[in-house]
Amino acid sequence: MTSKMGTEITNQADSRSADDAEHTNIMDLNQEIEAYRQKIFELNKLADIGQLSAGILHEIKNPVSFVNNFSRLSQGLVGEILEIMEKPESERNEDDLADQKDLLDTLSKNLLKINENGKRIERIIQGMLAQTRSDGPFLEPTDLNQLLEEYTKLAYQSLRGEDKDFNVSLSFKLDPQIGEIKLSRGEFGRVILNLVNNACYAINERRKQNAAGYDPVLSVCSEKIGNEVEIKITDNGIGIPPEIVSRLFQPFFTTKPPGKGTGLGLALTYSSIVETHKGKIQVTSTLGEITEFTILIPLL
Repeated sequence: MTSKMGTEITNQADSRSADDAEHTNIMDLNQEIEAYRQKIFELNKLADIGQLSAGILHEIKNPVSFVNNFSRLSQGLVGEILEIMEKPESERNEDDLADQKDLLDTLSKNLLKINENGKRIERIIQGMLAQTRSDGPFLEPTDLNQLLEEYTKLAYQSLRGEDKDFNVSLSFKLDPQIGEIKLSRGEFGRVILNLVNNACYAINERRKQNAAGYDPVLSVCSEKIGNEVEIKITDNGIGIPPEIVSRLFQPFFTTKPPGKGTGLGLALTYSSIVETHKGKIQVTSTLGEITEFTILIPLL
């Protein structure tokens, strides 16, 4: 009897040891998977940054030109104002005073434009730095409409840098009532980048089909609806087959040929919208006609 009980206790101990070992192996495997997932995520971020480079260079070039031009013009205005002020007071007439006022008004407007374009450069650089941050997502008050417009243009200019024949009409319908909402600027920038890249790819593929009278259009809309913000990114490209729509957000699934996509973009987009921003994302498409991604973000 004692021997039998001892055998049962030994078997139970061995079983527990085997279970513990299996549990440890599963935990180790999960940690490895998470580490690889993080590495893949970081590599995908680097790929996004590389793709943004051409668009960033183009988008910075324009405001830098504005700053340089208006600075030069303003310097000339200062010279004209000084000429008037250097006149003896007895020689100044009403025309001089009127000219001085006009010059000061123009100078003030020029300085305002310099300031606006300087801030635009700063936003683009901050967006670039946000892409490289390795810490977790940080929600901060963000001008959503500004982010939508700037990242859409950055993505478009990046693609234009790779293919000069590519062109599309960008249409923006942005609700001014939205204002600032709490977003992870870097993450949401990548969401826009990915969705616009996919839209442009679909448009370019349809363009290559030489469809008669085809007018490529990409539209970005935002609207405040109750306690949520709705964002729609729509293209009139090749569309998505119905049997594929349900698989779009699966990791490593892609409809693009080898070398054109990692299959991670939409999976990371889904994770950002649902997990980081506690929102929803869905897609509807008519093959050969239109594809529309709809995002709902709660106002926190």
